[in-house]
Amino acid sequence: MIKLHPIEPDNILFTNQNLAHGLTTLNYTVILQAIYLAGIITLFFKLFFSIIRIVRMKNQSDIHKLDKVKIVRTDTSVPFSFFHMIFLPKNEQNPMIIEHELAHIRQLHWLDLILTELATVLLWFNPIVFLYRSSLKLQHEYLADASVLTESHKTEGYLKSMLRHVEMVSTGGLVSHFYQKTIKKRIIMMTKNKTSRKYLGLYLLVIPMISILLFAFAPDGSNGSLTIGKNTVVDSKTSRPSIYPVAREKITHFSGWGERKNPYTKKKQFHHAIDIAAPEGTNIVAPAAGVVVEARLNEKGMGNYILIKHNDMYSTYYAHLKSISVKPGDVLKKGQVIGQVGSTGISTGSHLHYEVYKNGKRVDPEDYLPK
Repeated sequence: MIKLHPIEPDNILFTNQNLAHGLTTLNYTVILQAIYLAGIITLFFKLFFSIIRIVRMKNQSDIHKLDKVKIVRTDTSVPFSFFHMIFLPKNEQNPMIIEHELAHIRQLHWLDLILTELATVLLWFNPIVFLYRSSLKLQHEYLADASVLTESHKTEGYLKSMLRHVEMVSTGGLVSHFYQKTIKKRIIMMTKNKTSRKYLGLYLLVIPMISILLFAFAPDGSNGSLTIGKNTVVDSKTSRPSIYPVAREKITHFSGWGERKNPYTKKKQFHHAIDIAAPEGTNIVAPAAGVVVEARLNEKGMGNYILIKHNDMYSTYYAHLKSISVKPGDVLKKGQVIGQVGSTGISTGSHLHYEVYKNGKRVDPEDYLPK
């Protein structure tokens, strides 16, 4: 006769625990898979409807051919390219804008965007994919801008075209916009001094002579004026930042340029600006004459901000504003009110974040304040 041994209580507990663990593991796996598939489906349909929206826009618009490219005249306010089509507002006749979008098509940027969008759909859980997509689009804009500026177009004329249309309309990730939220970076990139490669060898041969001439006769670059089209809109004598953007008597605290501890991450990092604390609502003035390139209301990151181009050398940037008193394209006088101190975006208190750019690079703003 076979003798049956009773199962010990400890063994029962152990068996139940294993069973519960197995069910929990299975449930977690199913849940994660469901979340992943839901993300893919959501992004796929978002991409699909973006394409449908563009196709409908094309079918409802007038189409003209320019060689192998189709020019689609639409009611949109922002030009963009999609595959081998350029979508333009009906009243837009600027040839530089068409050349910009043609550059996107010639350089096959649409192919990059297709591959990037597919990667985003499949790898949506990885934030690096979104950062890469944003960076790729910015590089596309840099390349298209450079292509236009090499076609014998002056930077001033191209800048004027951008100033007239500083706005953003979303039509999906597969298109290349002429106007981006990254316009600040594009303006800075375009105004950097560029050296032609074919002259590089010649320059290397005459470096000693150039050095002597620069030290002896070079004028102060800050005297350059700002010209848009054929008209000089900023007086060279007032186009270099030289005054406080906030009245001195209103300043309650001053945080300068250099390495400091980030109030949020608690880690040391370099601060490429100065922070000027002042009561909320205090007026902010332009430290020099210039033209407003960008003025945008935004509750994230740097909050409400303004970008001003003063001349071919200097630009200034203002962030965390409570309100903005100017709009893109406005020509400013030195000392003119542009906004009010606030604490929008990521901020610990009412203050102005103030940056100065020289030849596209951030420099210490304190060097441009009266002593």
